[in-house]
Amino acid sequence: MNFLNTAKSLLNAETLAGLAEHLGIESSALPQLIDETLASLFSIVQGAALDSSKSALVTQYLIETDDSLLEDPNEMLAEYGPDLTRGGKTGLAKLLGPQLTDYIAPLAKSTGLGEGKIASTLGTLAPFVFALLGQQTKDASELQQLLSQEKIAAPSPDTKVAPQEESPQKSYLPDPTKKKDKRPFPKRKAILLVIVLALVAALLFWLVDSGVIPLPNTSPPKGLPIDPQLTPGTETTASMESTP
Repeated sequence: MNFLNTAKSLLNAETLAGLAEHLGIESSALPQLIDETLASLFSIVQGAALDSSKSALVTQYLIETDDSLLEDPNEMLAEYGPDLTRGGKTGLAKLLGPQLTDYIAPLAKSTGLGEGKIASTLGTLAPFVFALLGQQTKDASELQQLLSQEKIAAPSPDTKVAPQEESPQKSYLPDPTKKKDKRPFPKRKAILLVIVLALVAALLFWLVDSGVIPLPNTSPPKGLPIDPQLTPGTETTASMESTP
C-alpha cells in the first residue's frame, strides 16, 4: 500500500476545497501546495519514526488522532479549521522543534507562497495524515516498517545555513583570575552616608518637635483688611444693634 498516494487521493483540491479560503490563497495554488505539503509531512513522520527520541511522540499522535477526520475532510475543515491548524502546528513543533523551519523554506520557494502560509498548511494537513496512518497502526515501530518501502519525493530540508557553534556556557561564579574593578563609590561609604543622613533627619525632627527650632508664624500679615463678617462675634453684635 502506497500511503502517500492514498493520502493524495483522500486529501486533494476537491476534498479540501475550503482550504484555499482557510489559508487565504488562490484556489489555483491548491493542487501543487497539497501534493508537496503531503510529501513533506510523510517525510517528517518517516524520519521521526526512525528516531528513537521521537518515536514515542509519533505513537502518541497515532493513538490520539481521531480517524473520523477522513470521513468528510472538507466538512471537518470548515467546522474545526482553526483548531486543526493550531493543533497540527503545536504537534509538529514538538516533533521537530526548530528543524521545522528547514522544511518550510523549500516549500515556500517551490510554491511561491509565504512561509506563514506553508506553516499553516503543514499544521492543517498534519492531523489528516496522522489519522490516515493511525488507521493502519498505532505504533511508531510498526509504522516505520510500513513506510520503509515508500518512495517519498519531498523537498529536501533547507541546509543553507550552517549550524552555529555553541556559545560557551556562562558562569555565574566570580572569576578568581580577574582583577576586581575599583568602584567610584564603594558600598560601605554609601551605607555610612545613608545612616548619617537618617540621623540628621531624626535630629531635626526632634528639635522642631521640642520647640528648640520654632516653626514660622502662619498668622495673616498685619495691615491686610479683614472681612468683618468673618470676625467672631460680629454677627451677634450686629443683631444686638438692630434690636430696638
